[in-house]
Amino acid sequence: MRIGNRLFPYPLLNNNKLYSQYKTATFRLDYTEEITDESYTLRGIRCEIEGEFINKLIDDGKAKVVCVVECASTMYRKNFEIGRTKKDLFLPISELAGKVYVSAFVVATENISDYVDGDFLEDYDGYSFTIEKNDIIAVDDGFVNKVNFDEDEDTKKSSIFIIVKDKNIVDETMNVEYDVNKITISLPEVQWDRYENTKFVSKYEDIYLSLLGVPSLVYCIGKLISAGGTLDEMRMDYSWFNSFLVAYKNVYGEEMTDEVLCGDNLYVIAQKIFNTPVTKSIDDLFDMTVGNIGGEENED
Repeated sequence: MRIGNRLFPYPLLNNNKLYSQYKTATFRLDYTEEITDESYTLRGIRCEIEGEFINKLIDDGKAKVVCVVECASTMYRKNFEIGRTKKDLFLPISELAGKVYVSAFVVATENISDYVDGDFLEDYDGYSFTIEKNDIIAVDDGFVNKVNFDEDEDTKKSSIFIIVKDKNIVDETMNVEYDVNKITISLPEVQWDRYENTKFVSKYEDIYLSLLGVPSLVYCIGKLISAGGTLDEMRMDYSWFNSFLVAYKNVYGEEMTDEVLCGDNLYVIAQKIFNTPVTKSIDDLFDMTVGNIGGEENED
């Protein structure tokens, strides 16, 4: 649950100063993310609160600090009571995939009358408020993290592309589109049928990657870059792009950077993460044509 610029009928302490109705008080969620094959860990999670009024409400038991972890793609949502001292939260990795939102709130544990703080903005001078149990009185919309279920290099092609038949293509062209999950390569009916009947032939794998996969990946990443997206934005917004980043790290042994992504070697990088299919497809074509002819001549 993200609050953003949502309005409340009483002053709200927000980590984002643009939306906070406090002069000096602050509220901030802090933790270190750790991901393993078994768990997604929020290590040392705590909230830092600067402000005598809200700290006293917590000390008096009239309010508590709650962390909310949400993952829309798996319908996961869970609340955890945390505090101002560090603790670790362990979440099962099997229940998370894609974007994970981690937020923190200070929530009233009882009705509070005469809710007044001298740190309220001047607009609230002379006013008092009534807070009801479970009302949010402080918020940090926190962080959006990316959790990947399957980072196995062997599955990177299936996690990036889907190849479909499009009977509406009448000019024998290949169309390429992308959404948050996949790059979709659309082929005319005849060509798709031929692809479908031969895609499991090992000699054709690199040929199809060269003809379909590599140029489609380069095209889609180029579109994202042209639209002004940053590496972190693309990683968060597109699962297939994150699979590309995982494959890049597996091949190059380091994280992708904006400088590398926007450089002039994207086509080379795309080839390398698929194990250089362009040059290998030339070898395969040679073996299937000239190589076979040579073999027949040698047998004679």
